[in-house]
Amino acid sequence: MIPRIAVLAMVMLAAMCLEATELRPWHGNVYDLDIRGKAVLQQFQWIDTHCGQVKRPECDGFYTISALGVPKDMITVEAELSALDSRHRLFGLQALRLTGRYFWLNDIVADPISLATGITVSQIFHAARQNIATFDHGGIACEGHVAVGKEYSCEQFWVSRWWGVIGLGIADVGYPWLRANLAWERNWWERHQLKIFMDSIWGFGGHDLGLVGCFPGYGNIQYQAIDTGIRYGFRLDNNVLLTIAYAYRVYGHNCPRNVNLLQLEICYPYGL
Repeated sequence: MIPRIAVLAMVMLAAMCLEATELRPWHGNVYDLDIRGKAVLQQFQWIDTHCGQVKRPECDGFYTISALGVPKDMITVEAELSALDSRHRLFGLQALRLTGRYFWLNDIVADPISLATGITVSQIFHAARQNIATFDHGGIACEGHVAVGKEYSCEQFWVSRWWGVIGLGIADVGYPWLRANLAWERNWWERHQLKIFMDSIWGFGGHDLGLVGCFPGYGNIQYQAIDTGIRYGFRLDNNVLLTIAYAYRVYGHNCPRNVNLLQLEICYPYGL
């Protein structure tokens, strides 16, 4: 069994996706603390612009470490810090995000569905605001989101579940954006987990993307991106969850196209 201090060290060192915020409409036990580290490798060759597709090969790394707590039944809070390594900057902080969520319905205790609402406030750092590989608008951003889902259980284990998220955000620069995600998950006795998902984001700006001069961010751009993917998770005997995921951008407008994303994650649940 891996000692707790070793697991924490693995999280800090292997750390750190573009979006690490937990948006599923379920949460753990009161006083639980989930510490997560994610690393995402993003690669693309083409960018969709007002002049058509422009070839601009790029490979970026995104790293996030987060802590999610359940201070009270039906309430969760999460803090996360992310960094990036891209062609625009050797290494730099991307964002600091704080999220609070309230769970109105819980289908595990006889409600027809699970329903949660929340808000995420972000401080976006300079390295990310001018990076064409990230959908950041300005320095301060706020997004409200609603998640709904249904879980099916067998004995003490959940077997499968589906859920979706709708989010609407605004920053101190540019126009709002809409986030729409869907996912289906399968669980085998809390040992193996499979997830099939679709994530999308839609910017409501009035301009097309151009590559002349310094990139000012996506705040005023009318962009759309749809990523689909699959994730596999394996839970160790000490309850640490290791996951690997792959996603592909099936549609991109005024943003990078045909993007490949590979994600590694470690989650260490700590019961206080």
